[in-house]
Amino acid sequence: MTVPTGFPLDEGALIGSWPRILVQIAWNAGGNSTAPNHWYTVSKRLRGGWKATLAGRQYELDTVTSGSMTFRLDNVDGAFDPDNASSYFYPYVLPYRRVRLVAQTAPSRNLLYYWVANGTKALSLSASTGTVSTATGLSASLSGLTTAQTWALANATASGAVFGLTGASQSWTTNDCEGTTVTPGSGYAAGVDVQLASGGMASLGLQLRLQFYSLTGTLMSTATSSATSVTTSWARLTCAGTAPAGAAFAVASIATTATTTAATTVRTTGWQVEQAAAATGWVSSGDWFQLWQGFVERWPQSYDQNGKYGMVDVTCVDALAPLSQLNYQDVMPGWLTQTQSASLQCAYDLASTGTSRDVPAGTAFLPYGGSMLSTGCLDVVGANITFGTSITSTSDLGTLWGVPGPVTTLANNQAASLGTTAGATILQPFDGVDNLMLPNGGWTRLICFRTTAQPSTGGRFSVATLWGATGPGYLSGSGNQSVANVEIFSDGYMTFKLQNSGNTSSAYIRNPYFYVCDGNWHCAVLTLSADGKNALLTVDGAGAGAAVSTSMGSSTYTSDVIGATVTTNGAGESTAPFNGDIAYFAQWNTALDAATAADLARGFARGWADDTVYSRINRLLSLASFHPGSAVAFRVVGTQGTLGSMGLNGRSALDAIQESADTENGQFAVDNFGNPTLYGHLWRWIQNTPVVTFGENAAGGEVPVRGDIKFEQDPAHLYNDVQITVDGAADATDLNRLQEAEDTASQTAYFPQTLSRTINPQSVTTGKSMANYLLSLYKDPHTRLQGLTVDLAHSAALQKKVMGLHLADLVRVMKRPVLAPAKQLDGFIEQLEWSGDDTGSVLQLALQVSPASQYRYWIISAAWAALSSSIAAGVNVITVGPVSGNNAIAAQYVIPAGFQMVLGYGTATAETVTVQSVQTVTAGYSTVQLTLSANTTATHTAGDVICSPLPSTATLPPGGTYPTCYDTAAQFGGTSPLFGFG
Repeated sequence: MTVPTGFPLDEGALIGSWPRILVQIAWNAGGNSTAPNHWYTVSKRLRGGWKATLAGRQYELDTVTSGSMTFRLDNVDGAFDPDNASSYFYPYVLPYRRVRLVAQTAPSRNLLYYWVANGTKALSLSASTGTVSTATGLSASLSGLTTAQTWALANATASGAVFGLTGASQSWTTNDCEGTTVTPGSGYAAGVDVQLASGGMASLGLQLRLQFYSLTGTLMSTATSSATSVTTSWARLTCAGTAPAGAAFAVASIATTATTTAATTVRTTGWQVEQAAAATGWVSSGDWFQLWQGFVERWPQSYDQNGKYGMVDVTCVDALAPLSQLNYQDVMPGWLTQTQSASLQCAYDLASTGTSRDVPAGTAFLPYGGSMLSTGCLDVVGANITFGTSITSTSDLGTLWGVPGPVTTLANNQAASLGTTAGATILQPFDGVDNLMLPNGGWTRLICFRTTAQPSTGGRFSVATLWGATGPGYLSGSGNQSVANVEIFSDGYMTFKLQNSGNTSSAYIRNPYFYVCDGNWHCAVLTLSADGKNALLTVDGAGAGAAVSTSMGSSTYTSDVIGATVTTNGAGESTAPFNGDIAYFAQWNTALDAATAADLARGFARGWADDTVYSRINRLLSLASFHPGSAVAFRVVGTQGTLGSMGLNGRSALDAIQESADTENGQFAVDNFGNPTLYGHLWRWIQNTPVVTFGENAAGGEVPVRGDIKFEQDPAHLYNDVQITVDGAADATDLNRLQEAEDTASQTAYFPQTLSRTINPQSVTTGKSMANYLLSLYKDPHTRLQGLTVDLAHSAALQKKVMGLHLADLVRVMKRPVLAPAKQLDGFIEQLEWSGDDTGSVLQLALQVSPASQYRYWIISAAWAALSSSIAAGVNVITVGPVSGNNAIAAQYVIPAGFQMVLGYGTATAETVTVQSVQTVTAGYSTVQLTLSANTTATHTAGDVICSPLPSTATLPPGGTYPTCYDTAAQFGGTSPLFGFG
């Protein structure tokens, strides 16, 4: 049994204002797996107090620490004993089962999520067929609701189609179960309001189902309503049943009992699942807030009452804890094999050879990945080869990134005979059947290389061939003239040449950015589209392509070689040999898209320099194969900026992520939903209104604080010598890698105080800017808060107000002494800690808050105005409202003649126009005419915006609580002095 005899069946609080606390464990999902979540509630077994701390820090410059949760469960029947084979939860009582903490404010007998119960969202719902959405503004349902979920069914949809809580209509092995936890032997009832939308069938047979499932998703039993012919009038379906032995979840859904005869939409609202023998009237289920999510790390057992009463003191960690244990090794080889793995034919590291698969006792490189793993190899032909060369480079950033080394050197005599020789050492691809690997069309090849041997000038073969596939007549210019070559010319630049067998279609591309004879490592990726008409050469992330009308592909290559161009015209001549280091040769039988090719090349040759902060952290999580939850995705809040090259081998994932976050002075943590999240520094700039105010003025909407509010000036956060070490910047040298900013006046007043950190920017100038920025903030003392605690259990209104708080949210703290001036401190949340007990009578939130910047930030507004009336295409005079919404300044002083703007900003018909002149108006004007230098090309609607174009270098935050567009002025937090930026 899931709950021993005598335990309370209802999970509701004893007093209505107390929240319902749900501790839920996904027994099916563990650790870093991608399994879905089937949340099973164990709250009935809670004993005593519990505590849940989100990942955070005490002060804004501290390192973020992992979140944790602790709680005690009744274990009198040994249910949480991992060695108890008779336990209902056996064999799932294991470390790193997923766990979450949910608070339901204003709880009721309705056990469903409020968005399901109220019909406001389709979240948590799914259908076996058809599409799911929502509708508003409806006639009131029998439960008094005007919002509903919609289920659109196509004509001829067979009977038995299902719509309802996820779990009833989708596979349990690949989708979350959104069922309600049940106690075997107890009665449960369900209800739902249904109607058909007009325009479809006049009536459709529907049936409500309440299905009981085991812990692992086995259907145990089903309770159903009678089949009802539902029309466009609201009807309520109800059913009830008893949870059978072994049941864990109840899942409500509706099913069709007839085939549709027209496209029909079903509406549902007023969902309810309750613990009762029969369905009762619908009630709202209150608000649901997830407070914490992570993993059960330990199940330590103890026995009270002289060993008679078993207890388990559960300790949990959030996703930051395991992330700190994941270390990177040989990053790029793994990344390469993950890229389009289904079409990867072969991947070679070219570090060491084995026994050839086609020549007895011969030397060959064997693949480490791809579909040709058991058959392919690269035979070594010739003796001018050295194995085990290191991955050195001319510059610090010119190394081969993310690989362990060593690599191989081809020591061919590049200068002999103007670059021609009959005895070059080459690598000959072998696919188990013959020595040809290159498909006719739809392929990609990648190779990493390093050389200082720039080919000689002059002569037909004054090139070095990195690899080349040719037909027998390519060099002679007659017969079969197929070629697919990647070459280095005498000026040191890389090229590609593609040509079909008849030389009726060809492309030859050079790029001025492809200089490769500098002694640094480079990565070249060449792709040919499936139709053979589009080729793209990508070197270190930059690409150059060619498009033709006739295919450049060929199925008649007779030679395919790495390290030279080899003819098969009878002489067997090896020409244009390559002299230098090679590593990592790979081939796909599809054309990788340009972004993927550039990503691979940048990774090998540049350590992914120029990644955005979001892309880098997302990449680092992917490289760690990090899956803290089945539906979890990395998210960012207010981030911007790009990063330099980053070495990863031997580093922990959390260390690399933290350095990326520090580069923009952001905070990487795990949020209350278990999502890895970067709270960027931009988010702290643009919040200008506190989410919550804490203080004694409850009537004015302030949240009361438990105990006293203590302010102080903390000398532990004085820094007047800021030292920033720049890691991976393209312009970093031994002389400028350390950027420092000092304030001697502060050092005199408060003693020298040093702050050091390492960041990963594109340029050392970012390090200097950060040093100056941090010095400006911390060289002088500022008022801080010692922390605050809020009691919440007895006020549902307060619970709702603060349960939505997140890390880095702006809050305000007020204190009004009787005989002294009021004190106000605006600050950002650095840590949240929830605590309570098994009754719901105690619920507290403890906050750590750091002071907001003493500066005020602004974003410079663009000039904009809204059309006063719709206009047609082909006009050059438009009438708009006040410019930037401010009529205090005459329009002619804001928009000059010749000013370029975007008309229809943000719409599909947006067009760039030039203002020829502006009507002269006076302050207080309501409309103004703008004369354009040319007629409009599209129609525009009243209210459409004409606005300054967004600069290509501007990075804007997303919508939501941010300023919504570039054409709105926004002031960001703090007090004077002011900074301006745009």
